Amino acid sequence: MLNLLVDQVYTMWDCEIKYVIFMLSLDVVEAFNQVSHVRLLHTLKMKRTSSYIIEWTRSFLENRETSLIFDEQTSDMRKINADISQKFLISSILFLFFNASLIEKCEALRIKIEVLNFVNDINILVYDRFTEEICRTLSKAHDVCAKWACNHDATFASEKYELTYFTRKSKRFNMMISIQIESSVIKLKSDVRVLEMQLNMKLQWDAHLQQIEMNHVTRMLTLSHLEVFTWEAIFTKARQVYSAVVRSEIAFKASVWHQRDKKDELLSKECRLETLQNQTLHHVAEAFKRVNIKTLETETYTSLLHVHLNMLQNKITLHS
Repeated sequence: MLNLLVDQVYTMWDCEIKYVIFMLSLDVVEAFNQVSHVRLLHTLKMKRTSSYIIEWTRSFLENRETSLIFDEQTSDMRKINADISQKFLISSILFLFFNASLIEKCEALRIKIEVLNFVNDINILVYDRFTEEICRTLSKAHDVCAKWACNHDATFASEKYELTYFTRKSKRFNMMISIQIESSVIKLKSDVRVLEMQLNMKLQWDAHLQQIEMNHVTRMLTLSHLEVFTWEAIFTKARQVYSAVVRSEIAFKASVWHQRDKKDELLSKECRLETLQNQTLHHVAEAFKRVNIKTLETETYTSLLHVHLNMLQNKITLHS
């Protein structure tokens, strides 16, 4: 979803007409617990899903019971008519079917609007030349969301609403504006967190890289504890932990920003991440600080970081 979000922002920026993009982020309260089984099965039928999958889903949802324990007292078992268990991978797919009608109704407004969602995180993008018009559009879209929630026994957490904007030149637009939704006034923010990634108005990634650098300190400390207190790890085990955990953290969401920036900006970001890889490889190989990093990467059978990032980018491109 993040790649699609960033692609859409860049596409709007590249238009001849200079648009500003607003994004309203909504969150469904206890999303999986609010799913009506009857409504979900009806939605699957409306989507012309095969009868075999519908019956399988019905069987997956049926004959589920629960009881409550309070003050050392246990209630009788009761049948569950709502809720999807979160411990199954299929649950996220079923929830996407459940709220598919919400996305369709918002996009049916036929205005400058795009809706992106990942399970219970719903992001409504609206673009225009005037911020006042965007706020009116977002109000209409929220009315559609509120009506959908009422019909589907769902609830949006209004205290978690976030309104942010994306533009390269904020001085062209009225950024002091806010939006009134029900009894809440939502003020405009220049940054937002989407799927564990920090986005700002110009889609610069400094905040994201700072978070990676902060997390890297914790990963290094954890790796040291594992080596000393748990395994007394030999090189092969330490390198395995680095490849599976530490480098995954360093390259987290790299496909979103890698190769999008200008060459000098990209080199600057890669340099910051390479510093983290260098620190870890010196630690894993128990090498002196003066050891050349290229020699160290060769001896530890570790690919260059920019090669690894390019590989991740190519995988995303092939699957898109």
